Amino acid sequence: MTKLLQIQLLGDFRVVYGDEPLTTLNAERPQSLLAYLLLHRSAPQSRQYIAFLLWPDSSESQARSNLRNLLHGLRQTLPDAHTFLLADTLTLQWNPAAPFVLDVATFDAALAQAEQATDPTEVQHHLETAIERYGGDLLPGNYDDWILALREELRRRQVDALYQLVECLEKAADYRAALRYVQRLLHQDPLDEAAYMLQMRLCALSGDRT
Repeated sequence: MTKLLQIQLLGDFRVVYGDEPLTTLNAERPQSLLAYLLLHRSAPQSRQYIAFLLWPDSSESQARSNLRNLLHGLRQTLPDAHTFLLADTLTLQWNPAAPFVLDVATFDAALAQAEQATDPTEVQHHLETAIERYGGDLLPGNYDDWILALREELRRRQVDALYQLVECLEKAADYRAALRYVQRLLHQDPLDEAAYMLQMRLCALSGDRT
């Protein structure tokens, strides 16, 4: 029976199969391939295009050979790979129906639920869930061009969620909780003037005039 695969791409890369952490996926290229397939799991992806993304400075034949070798190694190290990886001669796809949990997907889902909710308490709950799921930047040690763009997009969405949550907490007069999330904004960007202004207003509202 295939066990649940838990994948963390935000912050430190981590994969847990059932209750066992996998320590065989520490290299950058396997992580890049896994991340690309996971984040584009809704449709089969061209092998040729993936090879170009991962080895942009190699010849087409060399890049495709590198991808074949990488895929072979991934099949050897990923438990029940045949369940999670769908492949034919032209395409690769992460099986969206396989039993897995992806932190980026839960982050996205919580933000979508917050956007659809109308009750302020529900909005706050979903925003808190999204921020909790955001464990850090997307694969921070990887500098592939496609990852850089997506990393910035996810970071921006997380910052927007933090500001929305602070606004919710301020309206609920929970100033101390709001200040904790402002601290997270300032930790990420110590030069964020809007966050400093927000911090000062919240301190004043909470009675801390100093």
